[in-house]
Amino acid sequence: MKKIVLITGLVLLMMGCASVKENPNEINQQLDSKSGKEIVLVKVVNDSRCPENVQCVWAGEVTVEVAAYDNKTLVEQRQFTFNKDTIDEIKNWFSEHLPKQNETLKNVSVVPYPKDAVVIQPKDYKIVLKY
Repeated sequence: MKKIVLITGLVLLMMGCASVKENPNEINQQLDSKSGKEIVLVKVVNDSRCPENVQCVWAGEVTVEVAAYDNKTLVEQRQFTFNKDTIDEIKNWFSEHLPKQNETLKNVSVVPYPKDAVVIQPKDYKIVLKY
């Protein structure tokens, strides 16, 4: 009887996890849209950002490769290095390749931010859009 209750609980838990909707302001590593414009994070090429709570001489930067799709067809694939000098170029490119919004894209960032002595797995990276 305990096994049946445990198995039923696990199945319900897995069903609940599968139904969680992704944040529409996050760009992940999968082509999710059935049609229309979408951007996919292909990979993080380099992440040299200064970890939280660490004092660094240089803030560092993160370089990502992204791909823009329109109706599941690859339109453009590009690398961007995120730093204070490139953010306007990045925001313009993302605005051009994402579905039109009523609000202006204010920021594009890569998460998670590094922490001291914590290894970030490649699958955990996402791009976050702030409107």
